[in-house]
Amino acid sequence: MRIFDLYVLRQTLKPLCIALVIALLVLLIERMLRLLDLVLGASGPLQMVFEIMAFLVPHYIGLALPISLLLGVMIAFNRLNRDGEIDAMQGAGMSLMHQSRSALIVAVVVAIVTGITLGYLKPFGRYAYQSMVYAVSNAAFETLVRPGVFAEVGNTTFLVHDIEPDGGSFGRIFLFEDKGEGTSTTITARDGVLMRSSDEAPPLLRLSEGIRLNIRASEAQQRADAPDAPPVGVLRFQQLRMALSGESSGVFRTRGVDERELTLNELWERRHEPPPGIRVSDMLAELNVRLARALSVPFLPLLGIPLALGRRRSDRSYGLAVGMLCLIIYNQVLDLGKNIAETGEIDPLIGIWLPCLIFVGISGWLFYRASMRLPQSAGPGLPSLWPPLVRLASAARAQFGRSR
Repeated sequence: MRIFDLYVLRQTLKPLCIALVIALLVLLIERMLRLLDLVLGASGPLQMVFEIMAFLVPHYIGLALPISLLLGVMIAFNRLNRDGEIDAMQGAGMSLMHQSRSALIVAVVVAIVTGITLGYLKPFGRYAYQSMVYAVSNAAFETLVRPGVFAEVGNTTFLVHDIEPDGGSFGRIFLFEDKGEGTSTTITARDGVLMRSSDEAPPLLRLSEGIRLNIRASEAQQRADAPDAPPVGVLRFQQLRMALSGESSGVFRTRGVDERELTLNELWERRHEPPPGIRVSDMLAELNVRLARALSVPFLPLLGIPLALGRRRSDRSYGLAVGMLCLIIYNQVLDLGKNIAETGEIDPLIGIWLPCLIFVGISGWLFYRASMRLPQSAGPGLPSLWPPLVRLASAARAQFGRSR
């Protein structure tokens, strides 16, 4: 039987690996195009694109691994079914559960990898990705500067008339910052110098001898924010420093501002005392949805195998499409439950774990139904796993019949 287990393992791993590679390429290619535009626009090396994309791999592996596992299992067992090998092994006394043993072992390994990825690798990768994109975006200012050409960085539009040969000093500068809702800031200066304190700090523009004009949105906002302030403010300055990224701090924020950047241990330890700006419901929803996604993976073969055996000896099988649709719907329901649980309107047990239990129950019922339906000399598939329990149940049923 070990030979058959290794055979099923090879049949499962090959389409799984191919599907994983294809899924990663499809998911990464769209992001790669945006990164190319960002990095090459900042005159950065092409190597940096692949370095940034490496931090996205944990995020997409968490999405692609369950899909690849389901595809691998369904393709493998559909092939075994069409070739008549399922019937042959059942005729030899091997139950469907026994035939599925290799696929279930692979599913447990994939579940462990998925749990580690979602719980630890993805949070660090997400933060590192945003940090590098932040640094590259700020570095793009130096390449955007052209004499007499309007350019835009974030929500700031600027125009520079003169650029010194060193590339860091400018003359006759005009800047317009749109703060939204009708509020804006306009600055003109005689000259300016571009400064950067570190690689991760946004560029600071030190302006000299200029005028700053602030325009407020409306009279209502004027009375609400500062009743004594005029709707238009004019400031003459000798020196003024401003961050072109619009951030008040020059250094990229620390990890943990978003609950998606916290590991499983951090979510558990701080679930009742979250960081500033994060609600307790956000922490609990994020913790529960990660655990639910990882614990659902071992049950994917129980869903995929019955669907793969649905149309025996037929080249036209719709089980693959049905399985993928079920997995997509399940993921969408988990996302919806997580979003509602974050608002605090429902408990994560209802919004996240109830769909998880329904998914597990349907998968188990489909597998049990398939194992009972397929002919085999050793009896039904699932009960044959635990002969002592079956004998005990039969004896209890006979005893109950005699007592009646």
